[in-house]
Amino acid sequence: MMVSASPSMVARSSLEEMLDSLRRRDEAEKPKELPPALPSRPTSKARLPSARRSLPNNFNAETLIRSPEWAPSVNKRKERDSGVKRCNNFGVKKTEKDVVESPYVASEEELQSRQKVAKSDWGDSVAYFIMKKLKVWGRGPSGLWESGTIQSTSGDVAFVSLSSGNVIKVPRDELLPANPDVLEGVDDLARLSYLNDPSVLCNLQSRYSQDMIYSKAGPVLIAMNPFKDVQICGDDFVTAYRKKLVDKPHVYAIADAAYNEMMRDDVNQSIIISGESGAGKTETAKIAMQYLAALGGGSCGVEHAILQTNCILEAFGNAKSSRNDNASRFGKLLEIHFSSVGKICGAEIQTLFLEKSRVARLENGERSYHIFYQLCAGAPSMLKERLNLKVASDYKYLSQSGCLEIDGVDDAQKFYMLMEAFAILQICEEDQLQVFSVLAAVLWLGNVSFQVMDDENHVEVLADEAITTASRLMGCSAQELMLALSTHDNAVEDSIDKRLTLQQATDARDALAKFIYVSLFDWLVEQINKSLQVGRCYTGRSISILDIYGFESLKKNNFEQMCTNYANERLQQHFNRHLLKLEQEECELDGVDWTKVDFEDNQECLDLFEKKPFGLLSLLEEESNCPKATDLTLADKFKQHLNGNSCFKAERGRYFSVCHHAGEVLYDTSGFLEKNRDSLSSVTIQLLSSCSSQLLRLFTSKVLKQAQKPTDTSCQMNALDSPKPSVGIKFKAQLFKLMHQLESSTPHFVCCIKPNSKQLPGVYEAELVLQQLRCSGVSEVVRISRSGYPTRMTHQEFAGRYGFLLPKATVAKDPLSVSIAVLQQFSFLPEMYQIGYMKVYLRTGLIAPLEDKRNKVLRGIIGVQKYFRGYWVRRRCHQIKEGTTKLQSNADVPGRNAGRKADALRTRRKSSRKISEVKDMPSELEELRRRVLQAEATLERKEEENAELQEQLQQFQTRWSDYEAKMKSMQDVWQKQMASLQVSLSAARKSLTSDNTAGQPGRVDVSSPRYDSEDALSMGSRTPGASTPINGVARETNGTLNAVGNLVKEFDQQRQTFDDEVKALIEVKSGHPDEELRKLKHRFESWKKEYKARLRETKTKTKTKLHKHGHSEEEKRRKKWWVI
Repeated sequence: MMVSASPSMVARSSLEEMLDSLRRRDEAEKPKELPPALPSRPTSKARLPSARRSLPNNFNAETLIRSPEWAPSVNKRKERDSGVKRCNNFGVKKTEKDVVESPYVASEEELQSRQKVAKSDWGDSVAYFIMKKLKVWGRGPSGLWESGTIQSTSGDVAFVSLSSGNVIKVPRDELLPANPDVLEGVDDLARLSYLNDPSVLCNLQSRYSQDMIYSKAGPVLIAMNPFKDVQICGDDFVTAYRKKLVDKPHVYAIADAAYNEMMRDDVNQSIIISGESGAGKTETAKIAMQYLAALGGGSCGVEHAILQTNCILEAFGNAKSSRNDNASRFGKLLEIHFSSVGKICGAEIQTLFLEKSRVARLENGERSYHIFYQLCAGAPSMLKERLNLKVASDYKYLSQSGCLEIDGVDDAQKFYMLMEAFAILQICEEDQLQVFSVLAAVLWLGNVSFQVMDDENHVEVLADEAITTASRLMGCSAQELMLALSTHDNAVEDSIDKRLTLQQATDARDALAKFIYVSLFDWLVEQINKSLQVGRCYTGRSISILDIYGFESLKKNNFEQMCTNYANERLQQHFNRHLLKLEQEECELDGVDWTKVDFEDNQECLDLFEKKPFGLLSLLEEESNCPKATDLTLADKFKQHLNGNSCFKAERGRYFSVCHHAGEVLYDTSGFLEKNRDSLSSVTIQLLSSCSSQLLRLFTSKVLKQAQKPTDTSCQMNALDSPKPSVGIKFKAQLFKLMHQLESSTPHFVCCIKPNSKQLPGVYEAELVLQQLRCSGVSEVVRISRSGYPTRMTHQEFAGRYGFLLPKATVAKDPLSVSIAVLQQFSFLPEMYQIGYMKVYLRTGLIAPLEDKRNKVLRGIIGVQKYFRGYWVRRRCHQIKEGTTKLQSNADVPGRNAGRKADALRTRRKSSRKISEVKDMPSELEELRRRVLQAEATLERKEEENAELQEQLQQFQTRWSDYEAKMKSMQDVWQKQMASLQVSLSAARKSLTSDNTAGQPGRVDVSSPRYDSEDALSMGSRTPGASTPINGVARETNGTLNAVGNLVKEFDQQRQTFDDEVKALIEVKSGHPDEELRKLKHRFESWKKEYKARLRETKTKTKTKLHKHGHSEEEKRRKKWWVI
């Protein structure tokens, strides 16, 4: 460490000199008219401050103390002396409201002087905008932001001329700068010169009006719901993003980045999709899944099964709410596993808190889960008859809201798609039937009615179609179901069954229906996971896609809304942690100059939910375990212990409010305790465990496993009601598990925005969009992206990747010096990077030229190596060629001398002399000669083998043509013989039928030989224990007809079999066709001989039976067709 310090200091010293020279040059060349200057950046701990800063990214027409970023032409010395704190963006609190304790207290004179400077500077800023005729934003009389130019000012008021020609009066402190027209509709909000509310809203609206629904906000993708089909997805777009042909914001780009980072860094990735209900999170998740399936598709086909899970989970987990036609009522984390080569090898789905109350209770205009309506509309007639299904309007659970259909949605078609998804995911038909039976049982349970029996409001169940059908579908008796729905077990009074009141019976019925449906949903997820695990390899690489319910603030907010909003608070904390907190903390710890961006931290709201022992969930759990607790006592307990939290507000009665990151929500504690306990009576559990339905028994077994096993037999009934984790505690545990999994991955964020509350295409409500942007923290992320350094590499990584670009003489030993030298080598502007203690921080766009230069150098190195290796190979080849030529020339000398007809003695002398010369040649040429001779011999041998193979092939083709002709002729002979046999059998059947009709007057229907006529049956009934002659004749005739029918069936089967085998022999030209032909002919002759024998035997038996019962000679002569 001591050795590497010296080069670092030298490098920084040279950097300081370079920056001073650049600063002097810029001041000398500075023009007279410049935009408003910026205050200087405080000195970094790791490097000198930059000499330049980029253009201002915000404008605020308040005093300089409120926003000094827009002060015009104030030199840096005055700004440092004034000690004014900068405010970066519209989401930050005003600086005059910030109270900072400091030992350095300024005097009143200094404060007054600062205010004077600020006012004079602001006057210059307004004059600058008037002179340059730059656009500004101001609120018009309607309260909407409008753009125009400042005409004049009068005191604290400015007159703005709008594009329409009207002039409005706007307070000067409410003016905001507008971006130039060239920046209208940019795809990244970080590229805007001025980042304020109207500029962001105008940019998003411009893109939305052109169906460009995707925009970037730094590292976050903004997705606007178009509420219509937009042609921005498909195979062509997938190919374009895979090949990097386009660089526009898209969900495909996010998925592609996640995939590339996973393969490059070997780190798990996650795509977190957030947004309020109706913003399009579910569709966005589908698009991401489609791209990953196309990118990692393999031979096993599991990617197609993954896509089909959407159809099943949407049918069973989505419903129409008051704000969304396809609202997810559960959270889903899809973890897609990849192999070492990047192919999908499996997946796993985790679900979170299905809203079970929707099964039994609906608000006006809402629907229950889609599957109920799809089943009623699309089930086949046989299934409807088996399940006794009616139309959706006949079920109280579905008709109570007055909404049975969704515009533009065909429930019958959706059911057909669901059946296809079941088949692809290998859910067998037997399991499908059980699923539909359970769904129908839930619908019929909703139609179960009760009748009040006494003054105490005790009830009994009406024995009608609903109770009968529900019990049959569940696999229990109607009496058992009626008893379970109208009585409860009182453990205090020796387990005596007591009648329930009307409200208690209704709650018991609804609890049973909700338990069955939620258990069915969990079972389906298990079956899907089993199907997706086929071929799964645990390589440690995965991409998770999180699609969870959005923030909700309804007219009446209950337990479900509280859990939903708590989950969104936790996800917002994850968002803040990765994009805001960790970003700033890392820079500060590494000694990097960083202008801190203020943002709203929701940790206090999370403490309100999670803190022990006085948090919302802890107090709810404590009150749920109290038998005498009510919803009112729960609200009082909340108010007693939580008033100290600033996010909690006590309201009158059962109500309380929570200040979430997305706004304040009023909650009603009605039903909190019942929904949190989520208990089933022992009578109901015993009923389900005794049902014949396998699924219901399976659901009950899981509940019994969770219950504590009693040691005393007298407590056995109490064990079924033993305490179990409440819904709130289980939900918190599931959420924590989910967050731990997300923390172990690299996140990619997609923020879905709902452009209007009416779900109409082309409608843009600016205030609604602005509220969602503020709640999601997008504005703070953009400010961090603009002022931050998204590309970060350790000095070791940076030096190892780009150090070879330096000249060899300037390469230092330590990575820090190498990093600085590389940045100096390429003359990057100082404000484009920062050097930290451990890392190099680069602004957006700086890594691209480095990578481009690196790739060029690598290509040059590869080119040099290519030419050198080519030269070396060509030289070696040339040497070998020369040696071969010389060897061949020496070897051909004896042949040329023999051609000249020289005498034998002279030839032998020359040959011996040349051979001696060859022996004296280098060993290398001798080896080449040997290889050439060997190659020539091998080539000659291969040519001979090829000729033999060609001859064999020709012979085989000739033989096969002969065999094919023989088989065709044999097939014609067989067909003729078969036709002859068939004609004989048809004649026999007709003759026998006519004989039976003439000789048996009691036989009416020949085509149904199993049944006798009415006369024969009546005769048989009068003489029990004996058979009549007519019955005997009928039975014998039946036997004969059966024998003939069997022969006919056998004939048809054998004919089909022989035809198929002949066709196979003709089509397949391999093996030994002559041997196969002989075997087939032998089999046919054997069967033909056996068949004739059985045919003669049947003829003999029939003639005997007919003769026994007095057939005439004329009828016997009619049987000559038996002779073959």
